[in-house]
Amino acid sequence: MSEANMDEYVNMELNYAEALKKTVKDLRNPVIKTIIESISRDSVKHAMIYKTIGLLLKGEGALISEEEAEWVLKEIEQHIKSEEEMIRNVKSMLEGGINNKAVRFLLEAILKDEVIHHSMLKRVYEIIVKQHTLTESDIWDMVWKDVSFHGTPGG
Repeated sequence: MSEANMDEYVNMELNYAEALKKTVKDLRNPVIKTIIESISRDSVKHAMIYKTIGLLLKGEGALISEEEAEWVLKEIEQHIKSEEEMIRNVKSMLEGGINNKAVRFLLEAILKDEVIHHSMLKRVYEIIVKQHTLTESDIWDMVWKDVSFHGTPGG
């Protein structure tokens, strides 16, 4: 896996998204149109992810401050609550007994996405934010950890 590959994947996903948009341009069936448009948007999302992977492979993952990490955590916690509510709403609709197969299919697709979003948000802080948070303690450890004299003459 290399940065160059990521650029190739970005272009491939974006081209695919455009092809899908052309496919739905004249479609009138709302179910098929919605599904294909959703896949197109997922391809754009995948392109963004590949682009980020390329940046990370180049070593361009920026550190964030403790303050920004705390702000992000609060924001993510709010989004997690929103996702939980959306999951409850969709489950409630599905449990209400839906006979229309197309409606059930679409609601199940939403539920699957909401569960994935919820899981991703829960992991973002743990995996990414903590990994990229540079605390004052980390800085002092970097400065003094391997220094034999710890700032005093002769130790």
